[in-house]
Amino acid sequence: MTGTTGTTGTAAAEPQVAEDRYARFYAAQARSATLRRIYREAYGEDYPEEIDPFGFVTRADLARIGELVGVAPGRTLVDLGCGRGGPGIVVARERRARLVGVDLVPVAVADAARRSRELGPAGARFVVGSFTGSGLPTGGADAVMSVDALWMVQDKPAALAEVHRILVPGGRFVLTTWEPAHVDHRTLLDEAGFDLEVREETPDWLARQRAVYAGITAAAAELADELGAEGAEVILTEAEQAPRVLAGTPRLLLAARRRRP
Repeated sequence: MTGTTGTTGTAAAEPQVAEDRYARFYAAQARSATLRRIYREAYGEDYPEEIDPFGFVTRADLARIGELVGVAPGRTLVDLGCGRGGPGIVVARERRARLVGVDLVPVAVADAARRSRELGPAGARFVVGSFTGSGLPTGGADAVMSVDALWMVQDKPAALAEVHRILVPGGRFVLTTWEPAHVDHRTLLDEAGFDLEVREETPDWLARQRAVYAGITAAAAELADELGAEGAEVILTEAEQAPRVLAGTPRLLLAARRRRP
């Protein structure tokens, strides 16, 4: 979540703020053995350490997303708010799909492209763009996924309108996000032209997030050394603020299908 301050995704209604906030973190994340240890201890074998994700995505999440996107081999899967690319890489590789990742932070996009050359799938492409302005062609996506990114977008109707625009009729949008009491994703999706087909809480999300935040707080000095003061500030602020709202803000996996005309 990155709790009350944002999320693991970076597409937001205030692009420059989000870019400034996350660029230094992404530039240093790969050097932080402490952060990987914290997630590994909280998630155990469910932590997809090989893709070094930023956030709360698990092996179970990725398997479920891959199942639900339903994209056929050779078709196009878009990952909105892709960050450094790991989750989209895993799902597209398993589905043998063409991957296009979109993120607001150029340093994350560059790293995602590099990592895709190492991890696959072949031909993956990563571009700078936002949840509300991806720059992708209308109807160019056979499926869209997003991991923990929609939470941060202030104008959610505009974000869902953009997903609707780039997605083929009948295509699926699969995402993980948090749902505070004032947000009703079912209604938002319905008004944007989607039928919600799956709404489920991700396994053990609350205990795991609390364990991660406790680990971050306890390792503040080590994280500042590894990430730099400004890079570490992103996650230290989250670890301080997010636990106050977690219990009433479930982490959900949603799958919605774009209605046909």
